[in-house]
Amino acid sequence: MPPHRVLACVIGCLLPTVLPADEPPKPPPLWSGKAEVSYVATSGNSDTKTLGAAGEVEYQPGPWSGKAKLEFIRSEANGVVNARSFAGLLRGARKLTARLETYAQGAYVENTFAGIDHRLAGEAGLAYLLLPGERHTLKSEAGLGYTKEDRTNGDNRSFATGRLGLLYKWKFSKTAEFSEEGSFTESFKDSKDWRFGSATSLSASMTTVLSVKISYVIQRLNEPVPGKKKTDTITSAALVAKF
Repeated sequence: MPPHRVLACVIGCLLPTVLPADEPPKPPPLWSGKAEVSYVATSGNSDTKTLGAAGEVEYQPGPWSGKAKLEFIRSEANGVVNARSFAGLLRGARKLTARLETYAQGAYVENTFAGIDHRLAGEAGLAYLLLPGERHTLKSEAGLGYTKEDRTNGDNRSFATGRLGLLYKWKFSKTAEFSEEGSFTESFKDSKDWRFGSATSLSASMTTVLSVKISYVIQRLNEPVPGKKKTDTITSAALVAKF
């Protein structure tokens, strides 16, 4: 046998023992979650205090998954509360393929300083993973729902909705991650009454449990309560604990 064939046979026999076998991807943990808190205080010419807190729990038994989220913000200036909001979300989903899933969710919002006494919204739809990967992920969502919104001026609204969303994550190092989540909601009752939300964040791990996060949130209500602005923004720095 020619020497080059002998060498090829030897390499072919030894290669499986030299190279490690590909390991299948680890399944996500059954339970996971995180909690975060932020606090800013100033004194002197102005006395302000802002407290933010949020929590999230996710349950993933096989193709099914469930998620619960809570967010709270309270801001006080010179002893007077000038901003306060509360939001909650419950979501259930089931994978249909490796990239496609169906979901249903319900949300509750209170933001009296934006003129929203309370808002209840339900929605069902599909989500598709456009870009799977370890470093970059991009998911799209499309859903139909119904919203009941009571405003502080007595203008109560109920309408069917359609929503489009995009969720992008970029893990650019082992300890740092950038994320962007955008959502556009259209009222089928009044096309001018659309809403847009965007949440941009940058996080960096300090330990396996603790990380710091800087975020910028935009919330736009195209038909606000009279006397209120259309757009609210929130900039925050928070300490996050994962479990």
